[in-house]
Amino acid sequence: MDIRVPMEFKTRSGQKEIILPPDAATTADVGPRSPLVIALARAYRWQRMIDSGDFGSLDELAARHGVNRSYIGRILNLAGMAPDIIQVILQGREPSGMSLQTLTRDLPVQWGQQRTALGLSG
Repeated sequence: MDIRVPMEFKTRSGQKEIILPPDAATTADVGPRSPLVIALARAYRWQRMIDSGDFGSLDELAARHGVNRSYIGRILNLAGMAPDIIQVILQGREPSGMSLQTLTRDLPVQWGQQRTALGLSG
């Protein structure tokens, strides 16, 4: 007896994942918990905290969250990503191998260049 399950394998943040087709039945939908999604949530939350005046500097924000200033800066850069790239990440459709390190290291500011750098253009 052969059982075939349509799926694909993807590497996310250094971990292998099985991606099921959109119409596949699952026992539980726990939602996206990838490091990329968590980092995006932090980026928008921290940006909102700075914009509202809750924190006057990155140093204050870093001290409050127990991380270093450079980490805060790298994560905050994610809030400036192109909306379609963010949507791809939130839907779990990012290219295999895309990681937080990829997104926080030398990502261009211009959206078109971001798409090209991440292999999402076209």
